Amino acid sequence: MTLDSDAVERQHYDEFLDEARDVASGLQVLVENVRSGAAAAEQAIETLRRQALSLRTACLAVNSPLIKLVGFRLTEYLDGLDALGAVELDDIQVFLERIQGVADGTLADTADAFEVVRSLPAKKQPDVDFGSVEQKDVEILLVVPEKALSRIVERELAACGYRVSNVRDPFAALETAVRTRPDMVLAAMELEGMSGIDLAAALAVIQRTQSIPFALLTSYAWGHPKLKGLPPRAALIHKGPRFGDDLAETLARFDIT
Repeated sequence: MTLDSDAVERQHYDEFLDEARDVASGLQVLVENVRSGAAAAEQAIETLRRQALSLRTACLAVNSPLIKLVGFRLTEYLDGLDALGAVELDDIQVFLERIQGVADGTLADTADAFEVVRSLPAKKQPDVDFGSVEQKDVEILLVVPEKALSRIVERELAACGYRVSNVRDPFAALETAVRTRPDMVLAAMELEGMSGIDLAAALAVIQRTQSIPFALLTSYAWGHPKLKGLPPRAALIHKGPRFGDDLAETLARFDIT
């Protein structure tokens, strides 16, 4: 009997869920082994990173938006780690439980991504003392391909207690904004395949994202021809010495506290 395309797609999805369940279960065992001292933390971090990236890649072949999103946040979280303490192990356990929940069917893959994202631990910044920073339920989506610049912006926002996620691809960022509805989108002027202005304009016409505050990282001032098409509600944050003041003014303007 020949399977139709829907049946084949369902079969692939079920196989993916089996793989996700096995990966999450195996990593949970690894986490417990690190807790007990049976596994070295340094090797465990590399295994966690490799398996999380593999799972995230596997998501691209099936329609599993929630595991894809949680997997991306897990890889972000792991990229910022250089040690595994009790807090980090607890955080990683939360990510794995969400993946396991989708794989087991206790968490629907169609669940509200907004609520799921807010339930995940915030990514750590190596030079920010999270113990002395009040963590806020504010999600900032960065779209900044340049690594040096993104680190500066992430550090500034994390030091204020904001949750930060950087999606370097603007098309993926558009999907992420629609699904997770961040409190603000902060994008660079130059992106891959579209400009920051294009992204701002797209977000402004989509019903689920049109009310989300948008800020553009740029060296231009209002009135410059390069900013043609940028929605007037958008804010400008200038690179260089004005960056800190512009960022603070933008957060205050949009009442992001």
